[in-house]
Amino acid sequence: MHLGSQAQAVMLLTVSFGKSDKSGAKPLSTKEWARFAVWLRDHDLDPSALLKGDVQTLLTGWMDRAITLSRLSSLLDRGGALGLALEKWQRAGLWIIIRSDPEYPERLKRRLRLESPPVMFGCGNKKLLGRGGIAVVGSRDADQDDIAFAENLGNSATKQGYSVVSGAARGVDESGMFGALKNEGTAIGVMADSLLRTATAAKFRKYILAGDLVLITPFNPEAGFNVGNAMSRNRYIYCLADAAVVVSSTPNKGGTWNGAIEDLKAAWVPLWVKPTTNAKSGNFELVQKGAHWFPDDLSSLACLLNGSSDRTAEDRSVDLPLFETEAPPSATTESAVEISEPLELNSGSPEVQQEKADAVEPVAETKPDLVDVDFYTLFLNQMLDITGNDPGKVEEIAVQLELEKSQVNTWLKRGVADGKIKKLTRPVRYQSTASVRQQASLFGDDG
Repeated sequence: MHLGSQAQAVMLLTVSFGKSDKSGAKPLSTKEWARFAVWLRDHDLDPSALLKGDVQTLLTGWMDRAITLSRLSSLLDRGGALGLALEKWQRAGLWIIIRSDPEYPERLKRRLRLESPPVMFGCGNKKLLGRGGIAVVGSRDADQDDIAFAENLGNSATKQGYSVVSGAARGVDESGMFGALKNEGTAIGVMADSLLRTATAAKFRKYILAGDLVLITPFNPEAGFNVGNAMSRNRYIYCLADAAVVVSSTPNKGGTWNGAIEDLKAAWVPLWVKPTTNAKSGNFELVQKGAHWFPDDLSSLACLLNGSSDRTAEDRSVDLPLFETEAPPSATTESAVEISEPLELNSGSPEVQQEKADAVEPVAETKPDLVDVDFYTLFLNQMLDITGNDPGKVEEIAVQLELEKSQVNTWLKRGVADGKIKKLTRPVRYQSTASVRQQASLFGDDG
């Protein structure tokens, strides 16, 4: 995976690399990155400059109790961990976009402004990120009535030309997405965790290959479940959509409730809730706080987009992302620092602060798109990872890859026939032939 120097610098400063990261330094949060990025801009520094020069000298004058020079230096010194992570993510068919890339969702930058994630990881059709759609959210443990409602809503959205945006979690989220995908529609899944594993799961892969699904996350693709991440990703679901429907919620509890309350306060998109006879449902309280009861008729979902705030209407009318302007015509475009006004900055009148918020974030260095990888190839690459030291049984491989045993058997037989996988007996086990060659090479036997 090729990344420009600006993207590398942004990732080193803001992304956790998990177990391979031995630095002990905590990556900058979105708010911290905004604060640091505007300082770099004001001092005519591109993030990539920090990879080439002496950090202490370049950042002379930088003072921040939380973002110390030693912390920045430790983060930038994680090149080895970054390289290992990129190699693994590339083999899984993942891609990476930073806030200054043209593929980065404009809706996030317009609506979240200072709090739009500096880096997004994804798999699937990037073009879907700009389509908007109907957000469908609700409980993981929803009853059958709510599941059916979400599926029907996803199906209706497809028939009327809308994508479904959701969290790709079991329950309501998945039901809404599959209601669209199974009827030749499109969907955006905003993951809170485990993108790397989910992207190769059997239930999603055919839709990814067909270009009907994109899965994204602002978190490390290998990160496990984290309550804080699950809560914070809710805003991205709302901000990528044009309207949102809460199918089920619990008062003052859980991610669905918190995300809905956040949307009502920020007025990102119109919020609708499924009618219910359950007096204990949080849907009643959401209506009291400003949400709308979902209409009885699903035949015209365009009504869901009505009643939006001035802010949302303005978002849809602006052609250029908040943090970017058109680049001047030239043979090459130099990358420059991403611009975000720091949340804690107090620099003059509201007019001055708005002018800073509307500053440009020039387009970063161009980089080639990752070539589409078929899932058989991804399987072979993952076999190299999981059988690098020892061969594995079919059942073990299926569990590690979260694939159906029948599918694993099919690919194993094909791999053996292609000479990509070695079959061992007593007991029957399988190992990537690339692993075998690597081990032989280590002992001086290249034949």
